[in-house]
Order: sequence, then structure tokens, then C-alpha cells
Amino acid sequence: MPSQEGILKEEMESIKRDIIALYESSGKKVSGEFLEGLEVSQNGSSTTLKGYTYLAGRAAGRMPPIQKIEAWVNAKGISAVGKASTSLAWAIAKKIAAEGTSPENHLAIYDKIITPQRIDSIIEKVVAFNVGLFTTELQVELKKLTVNK
Repeated sequence: MPSQEGILKEEMESIKRDIIALYESSGKKVSGEFLEGLEVSQNGSSTTLKGYTYLAGRAAGRMPPIQKIEAWVNAKGISAVGKASTSLAWAIAKKIAAEGTSPENHLAIYDKIITPQRIDSIIEKVVAFNVGLFTTELQVELKKLTVNK
């Protein structure tokens, strides 16, 4: 029987695989940084999935890092007549700061994969494990009581 930690680790790894599959099929891949940032870690009974959120877009406000925009511009092969990639990246960053990013370009990847139904399924597996463990421990204690009579 798997442990509670094992159940959680396998479920997070499954979520990670599904996120990767959706990302790979989305056409959003440019640098691969998103995939490199996905990480499942476990510390005792706590299992965590870490990753970047930038696929979900950016609200207006502060300018995004120009170096990141420039890397994206270069990776996409975007060029503007008479402008260096740094100047183009600055202009894009300035526009994002003013208006945010366009919602139709967003990919709420975590919301698509980590659904309430999926969370309920994970909870049911952990609860079933804990109920099974409790039942087994209870049976052992009851046998001890009947033997000690």
C-alpha cells in the first residue's frame, strides 16, 4: 500500500506531466524557461508544485524586465525596421506596463489542469489511505484487547 506522501508525490508528478503536455501543445513555448521552472518537491508530508505564472498574463502597472522581453523578441525572431531588439523590447515593456497583456493571449494553464474535480480526487485518495490506515491500526488494537482478556 502506498504512503500518503507517495500518493501526493505521484499526484503532483501527474499534474506536472499534464501541465507539460498542455504547454507543449499550446504553441506558447519559446525559450523553454517555463518547463525548466516546473518542479515538484517533497518535504515530509508536504508536496509542492512550483512554477512560473507568466502564461496567465500580466496586469498593467510596472514594466516587465526588458531583458526577458528582449530574449523573447529574439527567440521569436521578431524585428522592427530600424530598431534594435533592445529598443523593441523596451517599447513592448512600456506598452505592457501601460495596458497589461491581451487576455486572448493568456493561458491559464494551472486552472485548466488543477481543477476542483482533480483536487477532490486527490483528497479522496488521501482520505481513503488514512481511513485504511486507521482501520488497520484499530483492528490491530482490537486483536490485542481480545488476546489480553
